[in-house]
Amino acid sequence: MNRERNELRATLRQKFPRNRGQLLPALHYLHHEFGYLPDWAMEVVGWHLGIPSSEVYGAATSYTELRIRKPAEHVIRVCTGLSCWMNGGKRLLAEAHAVLADGGVQDSFTLEETPCAYICGVAPVAEIDGELRGRLSEGKLSAIIGEVSS
Repeated sequence: MNRERNELRATLRQKFPRNRGQLLPALHYLHHEFGYLPDWAMEVVGWHLGIPSSEVYGAATSYTELRIRKPAEHVIRVCTGLSCWMNGGKRLLAEAHAVLADGGVQDSFTLEETPCAYICGVAPVAEIDGELRGRLSEGKLSAIIGEVSS
């Protein structure tokens, strides 16, 4: 772990000047590297930028595209923006919860909500392992989850 910390410190020194304005770029860099924001890595960023850990954590939890927990093998993000919500996003979210609970595959999936997927014209939308799928109806998401889990 100390080796990882030291390597991250060296990388941060190379890539990011030591000022507060680099917090979000540094967090995005970490998220890209690890797939989430480990606590120890956020502490290192705070140390490098001279920002309290509580402030780093606050920024990390304020943005839906950043996650602070390691995701499962597969990630499903259901859009809950207005257009998706009005066109069935609420039902999609409920369906995903039910399928994952009933199918016994919950441990291999991370289910998240996203406030907007920015493709409102094909609402409702879900992102499965980084691929956006639009015009989802009840049953379609269940079928996709079944395909992905097999």
